[in-house]
Amino acid sequence: MKFAVIGHPIQHSLSPLMHHANFQSLKMDAEYEALNIPVEHFHHIKDTINSRQLNGFNVTIPHKERIIPYLDVLSDEAKEMGAVNTVVVKDDKWIGYNTDGIGFVKGLESYYGELKKAKILILGAGGASKGIAYQLKQRTSYPIYVANRTMARFDSWSFEINAIPLEDVNTIASQFDIIINTTPLGMGQSHESIMTLKNLKPNALVADIIYTPLITPFLATARQNGYDIYNGLDMFVYQGAESFNIWTQRKADVKAMKTAVLTKLNSK
Repeated sequence: MKFAVIGHPIQHSLSPLMHHANFQSLKMDAEYEALNIPVEHFHHIKDTINSRQLNGFNVTIPHKERIIPYLDVLSDEAKEMGAVNTVVVKDDKWIGYNTDGIGFVKGLESYYGELKKAKILILGAGGASKGIAYQLKQRTSYPIYVANRTMARFDSWSFEINAIPLEDVNTIASQFDIIINTTPLGMGQSHESIMTLKNLKPNALVADIIYTPLITPFLATARQNGYDIYNGLDMFVYQGAESFNIWTQRKADVKAMKTAVLTKLNSK
């Protein structure tokens, strides 16, 4: 079987390393490559994929929305998200899925446990936030709160959440068991502009969907203030495992995948 990830730039992707670790663990004869597809060449995507006789492929930045017109079928979640990160090639048809949200939530459940009674706040309203909120809404009995600077961003959200201005998060932060940062602000030194990360619940979990670096400044501040932290590594691993399951109907070796990625990250 043959698989790939398409994106631009793509040379630093850890997806081939992660998937090959899974293939090796499962003793599968399979290949996975990273294909750099510049935007100006994307209109050749059908020929590029078909020439390699791929059984499926992942889609990453900046093509998650661009791929949709080339697909024959979209899963319900991919339609809801308006973005695709996994494509199955079956009977000459391309079927698109989105495993980003379920990837984060499955990883979160493996770390936190059952989410039914968790009160959750998500920072940011981009594509990743939407996918995560969509999945979390199905698992918790409480409303999901999502904070963003621009409230108009929620106009395209068709499922119900509690949308609030980002500037209001510090006044209500103490209500939440889990706070998830999906914005890029936590990468820089401007994380205080997201929220102060003080006066949270004593046992609050502070999460970030970024995994490089493993400890973002946002998470470092939370840890300094005494809170448990959780990064985006599991999201990357579990979304890949979900893709593998969609392609093959087999269960991935998540442990082997995560170990391979961690080993690589720790060697840098």
